[in-house]
Amino acid sequence: MLDIVPELKLILGEQPPVPELPPQDAQRRFQLVFRRFISVFASQQHPLVLFLDDLQWLDAATLDLLADLLVQPDMKHLMFVGAYRSNEVDPSHPLARRLTAIRDSGAAVEEIVLAPLAHQDLERLIADSVHCTRERAAPLAKLVHDKTGGNPFFAIQFISELAHEELLTFDHRASQWSWDLTRIYAKGYTDNIIDLMVGKLNRLTVETQTALQQLACMGNRVEFDLLTSAYQGSPDEMHRLLWEAVRAGLIFRLGDLLSICP
Repeated sequence: MLDIVPELKLILGEQPPVPELPPQDAQRRFQLVFRRFISVFASQQHPLVLFLDDLQWLDAATLDLLADLLVQPDMKHLMFVGAYRSNEVDPSHPLARRLTAIRDSGAAVEEIVLAPLAHQDLERLIADSVHCTRERAAPLAKLVHDKTGGNPFFAIQFISELAHEELLTFDHRASQWSWDLTRIYAKGYTDNIIDLMVGKLNRLTVETQTALQQLACMGNRVEFDLLTSAYQGSPDEMHRLLWEAVRAGLIFRLGDLLSICP
């Protein structure tokens, strides 16, 4: 576990070397130790919830580890929540096979299919965001729903675009957000959200676009150190360039990991 979580040394101190074992035995030993490690935090008094996103990108070893964690009868008081893109997982995908094996083991598995946001959902989202009644937000919500199909990421991007174009502004005199649907419709936004995203990309500096291209060549998620090793400039310059894309909502950073939205 110290190899996986080096910070544990601050609690446990240095530990003796682990005896070498054949690969399969070493895997079983690690799975057992990992279950015991998790069980320290999962008890009847303090149940534990773990969440992992983008399960479709997990490697085979990690999928095996999760499957073992969920099918063992000694693992209790744990809820695991995983999210994945169903359009990227067909019946032959490793994740689909592991999910089938977990269900066949008798583990309690519940699948929730997330549908696009309904018109009423966008009403609540916009009303809460701009602090107005749902009745006032309804016409704008309908427009956003018509243009984005209820896709949460695209809806947020579209609303951000309205603010960028000053079609959604804060009226300081009235102390409220205001918008003009006539002007928004006159802008001629298409129903193709790709046009909107391309427009946002084109507003970035050429240097930032180049940095994003390098990031995209390495995958949807990339460690910052790996990206800077491929970039000819300094890490500080890479930070500056990518911060522009973060502000535009095109990527987000979690620790040392960069991820392309959505």
